[in-house]
Amino acid sequence: MYKLIETLRNHLPKNAIDLVYDQIVKNNIQLTITPTRKSKAGDYRPAVSGKPARISINGSLNPYGFLLVFLHELAHHITWTKYKRSVAPHGKEWKKELKKLHAELASDEIFPDDILNYLKDENRRIYASTHADIKMARTLKKYDKDLNGISIESIPENTIFKTAEGRRFKKLKKRRKNYFCLSLDNQRLYVFSPLLEVYPLN
Repeated sequence: MYKLIETLRNHLPKNAIDLVYDQIVKNNIQLTITPTRKSKAGDYRPAVSGKPARISINGSLNPYGFLLVFLHELAHHITWTKYKRSVAPHGKEWKKELKKLHAELASDEIFPDDILNYLKDENRRIYASTHADIKMARTLKKYDKDLNGISIESIPENTIFKTAEGRRFKKLKKRRKNYFCLSLDNQRLYVFSPLLEVYPLN
């Protein structure tokens, strides 16, 4: 119990710790903190073979991002408990549960105004992943502590840049929300999120 509370203290806004702890205990969930995964921020696995349900979350997320991902995965658990495989993973039932969780924690004692106002917008679209919700992802990024590069959307077209892995690209045209980029290593086209952190070379 003490170890779980310490883990939550390291990853959550102060006033959300008790609320999240209560949900974990109430739902018998095993929380796992993982290294950064580029493909996803969190994951849910239902209980199986006597093992408890598991939620894993990237430990590199800022406290507000961590909390929102936890609520996203908790909504999966609640939906699974009610419907099992009879509904879509990100269907209307899951969206309803996630909106309820957002409403329960939409407090200025937990979230800053910009995130809070977004959560209170009843007309906003609920996305299947945090990464897909560009507006929310852009807002959350402001609270990251370890930003070294800049977002790809903030550099001019035709800028040469490298990624965190050292790959070199040239920024091209925008495609809907994302950007076409030409790899200078293999001359292939790639599509990147506007929030990808990059390092300009010219």
